[in-house]
Amino acid sequence: MAFIRYFIAVPRIILSDQTCSQTDKLVYGVINSLSNNKEYCYASNSYFANILDVKEKTISNSINNLKRKKYIVVINVFGRRRIYLNQSIVSQENSKVLEKNENTSIEKNYQYKRKEYTRKCYKKNKRLVPYWLEHPEVCKEDPATPEEQAYMEKLLSGFKEG
Repeated sequence: MAFIRYFIAVPRIILSDQTCSQTDKLVYGVINSLSNNKEYCYASNSYFANILDVKEKTISNSINNLKRKKYIVVINVFGRRRIYLNQSIVSQENSKVLEKNENTSIEKNYQYKRKEYTRKCYKKNKRLVPYWLEHPEVCKEDPATPEEQAYMEKLLSGFKEG
C-alpha cells in the first residue's frame, strides 16, 4: 500500500507511556512510517529535526530515550545508522491502528506485503539483521525437564566440590 508512508502511526503502548515525551512519540511514528519498506529507517537526526521542527539535540535525546526503553534498536552497518522497531516490545495487539469494528483487510494486506518484502531482503542480506531480532519467538522461555535439571546438577557438583 503506497499511501501508508504518508501517515504516522504510533502504537497505543507508546501513546499511553507517560514517561515518553510528545517528541519521543512523534519520532517513533516517523520511524514507523519510514521503515515500512525496508523494516528499518536510516534517516538522520537533522531529517527528523526538519520534519518535526525541533533541534537536533531534541531528536538525539528522543532516540536515546526510545533506545533506553527498548522501543527501537539502533545498529550501525557500514558506518550508516539503521533504526529498527522492536517488535517484541510493541506487540501486534498493542500496535493496531484500526478498531475492532472497522474493516481490517487493508491492515492484513499491508502486514502480508511487509513480511513478504522482509523475507526477500533477508535472503539477500542474511547477516545484516540478527536472527533473534527478526524472529523473537526463538527467545521464549522453555523450562528444563527434570532429567535436564538432574544432569545440570551433576555437572555443577564437580565445581562445588573443587
